[in-house]
Amino acid sequence: PPRSTLFPYTTLFRSFGIAGESFENPMYLDKLVETLGADPIKAYDKKVQCCGGALAFSEPEKSQEMIKGIIESAYDSAADMIVTPCPVCQMNVEVYQDQINARSGTKFSMPVVYYSQLMDVAFGRSAKDAALDQQIIKAKPLEEIANK
Repeated sequence: PPRSTLFPYTTLFRSFGIAGESFENPMYLDKLVETLGADPIKAYDKKVQCCGGALAFSEPEKSQEMIKGIIESAYDSAADMIVTPCPVCQMNVEVYQDQINARSGTKFSMPVVYYSQLMDVAFGRSAKDAALDQQIIKAKPLEEIANK
């Protein structure tokens, strides 16, 4: 796809076992995103911030505060969407935006996609094949590329 969309990401997945990766600033997903034709935001300050998935049911306010920080950072970085290799982050950061908006008076609508969806589009698959039609918050920039 053309380099028209910025993709920062957040993840619970730390770079354990990846030779030469920094735990504080892993670059493997930045490199993958760039190879697929997108522009990663390398200075994204919540790159390895946990979404609080383990707290989602026991302490939802704490989890949602963590998610809010991730989304605010994405907006502050002028991101169009968040790409993650963590299915828990993908779900939590996307699903709880409405509740965060209601609680905080924000108007978040940040698409969050799993990295394999980005790969599907880069490899020429349709938006439906990439399961973009299943997103709660539509990843419109990615859908537009997939539908070309």
